[in-house]
Amino acid sequence: MSDLEKIVSDLQKRVASLEQAVFAAPKPSARGLEQKIVEKVQDIGTQDLILIALRQKPKQSKAQIRDVLNDWGKAYGSWFDGGNFSGRLVNKSLVKKDGATDGEDLFSLTKRGEMEADALMSKL
Repeated sequence: MSDLEKIVSDLQKRVASLEQAVFAAPKPSARGLEQKIVEKVQDIGTQDLILIALRQKPKQSKAQIRDVLNDWGKAYGSWFDGGNFSGRLVNKSLVKKDGATDGEDLFSLTKRGEMEADALMSKL
């Protein structure tokens, strides 16, 4: 192996090591966003939190979204029981059905919903 080949091989190993460290580390912006959400959770509406939750992780069931809200410390009461979810989010073209799993519908944001969620997150 020539000197140049050794140098290239060493550089490839170093780059691979750095990539592994970068991709394995949690994203500071996501952690920072969640911290801001938790700190201000009582001042953020349930509908807005749902949009943010779906922006962070698309294709969630209503139960999964409820779990996220619980993790953030948001009391949502009967918000999911009536027509709030469908009337305020699905019918307004912010959220769409995006498949199903285990008999539960999965939901994701529409482009309009993504833009709304991005605007909400930038204000936090």
